[in-house]
Amino acid sequence: MSWNEPPILRAGAIAAFDVICAGEARWDLSGPPALSADTAVSWRDVTASIPRVRPAGAAVMVALSLARRGLRVGLSASLGDDTVGRGLLERISAAGVDTAGVSLSAARSGLFLVQGMGAAAQVVSYRREEAPIVVPEGWSGQVLLLTGVSPVVGLAASFCKEARAARRTGTVVMIDINARRHVWMGHDPRVLGMVLREADVVRASSGDLATLGLEAGAVRAMARKGSVVVLSGATRVQVTGPFGEVAAEIPASGAAIAPSAAIGAGDAFTASACAALARTGPVGLERADVWHRLLPRAQGASLLGGARL
Repeated sequence: MSWNEPPILRAGAIAAFDVICAGEARWDLSGPPALSADTAVSWRDVTASIPRVRPAGAAVMVALSLARRGLRVGLSASLGDDTVGRGLLERISAAGVDTAGVSLSAARSGLFLVQGMGAAAQVVSYRREEAPIVVPEGWSGQVLLLTGVSPVVGLAASFCKEARAARRTGTVVMIDINARRHVWMGHDPRVLGMVLREADVVRASSGDLATLGLEAGAVRAMARKGSVVVLSGATRVQVTGPFGEVAAEIPASGAAIAPSAAIGAGDAFTASACAALARTGPVGLERADVWHRLLPRAQGASLLGGARL
């Protein structure tokens, strides 16, 4: 299948996609170090120091990246029914992503977390119960990406339900753990098992493992037998599956693209994997050559600080 050909429309479906992305959607606030009136040499310097917002959340970033490649992409997520949420919805839709699977619910309270001097700040939303993921009943896709696994029972159960439904129709299911420290604090990471057993592909970063307090072997043990497990760190990407193991070292980055202009290296790899599996279908899960071709992309994404959006 080429990107110019329509995706397979499965029985009972009314909309077909190359990839359906489901998970967290939010804004990120980012900007360079602030300048004082004494250090600014021009009005351009002053305006360059003003923080900027951009769409964020792994499901959103992967969806936008795939849409830019010309793939047909649908997004399932929950946004606050307020000016911020509707603004994000419009931005994503304008980029060519089908947002019919996005629901608007009661607005959430938020908090700005500033990482370092002048680095990106993150708009983190909190609510007692995260809204479950619901993929529209009439949607079908070559690949379903579920990202941002949570210990909240309702959300985890919705991941399991959507993954099972997708796999019954032959859709490849990829789960990006994407663990958030504020979400998992005080929770037993073993509850991950109920979700990971439903996936064809599991991706975890070294940051995910640190957040969850797990070793790489524990993630592999939780995954379904015969699935593909991708473990990516700052210096190495390792993929294990029915084909055995493929791995690549990631060279140290020379000059990174500013965070405000880039998709993270992990999301860039996830997008590339989704695109490859949309092309190959389930057979790609058993072919080492598919994953060998993806590893240089992981290296390149890390060297560049991500792929520009």
